[in-house]
Order: sequence, then structure tokens, then C-alpha cells
Amino acid sequence: MTELITPENGALLSVMTPLQKEFASCHPSPDNGEFDRRLKAAAEAHTVDLSRPASAIFSWKCDDPTAPMTLEISENEDFDVPAPVSADKVRQSAEDGTYFAAVTNFFTGRKYFWRVRCGDGISETRAFSTREGEIRSVSVDRVPNFRDLGGKVTADGRLVKQGMLYRGTHPEYDDDGNGITASGRETFIRELGIKTELDLREESLGKVLASPVGEEVRFFNVGFDSCWGGTLNDRGMGQIKEIFDVLCDESNYPVFFHCAAGADRTGFLSVVIESILGVPEHDIILDYEYTSLYEERDWDTNEGVLSYFGFLDEKYPGHDCPELVRIHMKEYGVDPSVFCKLRKILLEDK
Repeated sequence: MTELITPENGALLSVMTPLQKEFASCHPSPDNGEFDRRLKAAAEAHTVDLSRPASAIFSWKCDDPTAPMTLEISENEDFDVPAPVSADKVRQSAEDGTYFAAVTNFFTGRKYFWRVRCGDGISETRAFSTREGEIRSVSVDRVPNFRDLGGKVTADGRLVKQGMLYRGTHPEYDDDGNGITASGRETFIRELGIKTELDLREESLGKVLASPVGEEVRFFNVGFDSCWGGTLNDRGMGQIKEIFDVLCDESNYPVFFHCAAGADRTGFLSVVIESILGVPEHDIILDYEYTSLYEERDWDTNEGVLSYFGFLDEKYPGHDCPELVRIHMKEYGVDPSVFCKLRKILLEDK
């Protein structure tokens, strides 16, 4: 017999850690010095990857410890399609003998069902949900700062689709010990189902010719020599148009895009995409600053961001951030049909 313990039936789970929630609640704000100091200290300790999502602990009791045990999670009660989540191996607690597994990578605002198969027996089924409106970080082994652009609500009330567009650091091995592992590849390809890698690094042109994740993943390299000020010219906007060619092809999705740290060039492209989709300015800026959970920076005085939006605001006064970006893109020759295509692909219908 198998007895489920946690989570309780009807539980509401968060995909964000307490520190991530605190970050989101106090950014963007000029009065966050004390939190920034604590964040910097935590990052310098290097004891944990602060960009990883929260883990949910599933636990149960089983009266047959010799039987094979499988934790099953699905988005329907028939369990015919497993949920695309990442679960650690089942372990036994040394304290009370219960069995447990840590699970990550849930979508936000979703209802799930779970049960445990133990030998020939199956436990009861329980339901739980994840909170709406949270930032969905994703755990991909040795590829930090990995998150989903989906889950945000646009100014006109539509929802950005989850599981379509991901951002993060580069996935190949480097001197810092990063580099996707076999477990990471399983998450990347099998669980997230990512079809396309979009590399924004100019320094990898002619050097990285295919995705290090595997030949199943399509690879495009559009190298930004810079991001913010670098798009205020024809060359930079030519690169933007190349990127839109990839993003406007629905067969490429889900797409993962990155630069080196997933910060400036990746952050800039996220600002452009989210502006085109109509994400509110506050959420766009928060998403940009969220990278400081991985790479400590003084985001409040980031000269690239300030100079870019300062330039746009001076040139096109009286508009918010998303409007400024859309006007800028149009003026530099981006066909407005691109906006319609991206919105059709990445927004859920009302």
C-alpha cells in the first residue's frame, strides 16, 4: 500500500524560491541597496545557483520497500501524457523512512495530477496547481540563467505562451565549468522539446557551427557586435531582421536564444520581443534585471539600458518602453508584419 504525504490535495505551489520572490518584489527600485548587498554576498559564496527554480518535494510511504517506485505527474487525470518536468531520483529519508523526490520546471498557472506507482499497485491521485504570474526559471544542468519568456500578461490582457521561447547562457563547455551535460540534454530536448538554438555571439561566428546540445537542434548564429547602441545603425538592424526571420518561422519553435552570460545581448533581444508582444514596461525591466540572480551587477546604473531608452525617449517623447521599441524598429525598416507574426505565434488567444 502506498500513502501520499506531500503535496496535499489541492495544494498551490510556487516555482520561485524565497530569494527570487524577494528580488521580484523590490526590483526595479532605487531603494534596494541592502537587498543588493545580500544578493551579492550570496552570489559570491557560490554555494547555490540562485537562478535555479524552486523544487517541489513529493513524498509518500510504501509498505513494500523492495518494489520499484515511480512518481507520475501529468496535466490530466488519465496520466496518458507525462508532464514535461524534471524529477530527481526517488530517495528514502533516513529520519522517518518516507520516500521522496524533488521536482522542478513546472509551468506557472497550471493544474497537475500526481500519483505513485509501487510495484503492481498505484496510489490515490492528488491534484495541485502552480501560482500564476510568477517568473518561470528552468533547471537545465550546467546551463544557468535559463528561463521562459512566457507566462506574462500583456497590456491588452493576453498571455504570452509558455514553453515557446527560452533564454539563457551558452550551452557549450567553458573555463567556468559550465556546459550542458547528458542530463541537461535530456531536459533540453526531451522535456522542453527545444528545436532551435539561436546564438547571438559575434565571437562564435565561424567557430561554433552546430548546436552543442546535439544534431537534433537547429542552429543559427546571428552575431551581435554590441546590443543597445549597436542597433542604432543599419548593420545592427540588419542583425535584428535576421533574428526575426528565425522567430517568425513557427516550425523553429520552441526556440532557445543566448549570448555568453545571457545578460546584455540576450537581455536586449528579450526587451525587443516583449515590447513587440505588448508586455508592460515594469515586467520587461524586471525580466532584464532578473539576470543579476546569476551574474551580480549594478543593474540600476546600467549605462547601456539607460542610454538606449534615453535616446528613444528623447527621439520619440511621450511613449512608454514597449511603444518606444516598436516605433524604433519600424523606423529602422522592420516590416510591421513581423510584429503580427510574432504576436500570432507567441500569444494565446483571448
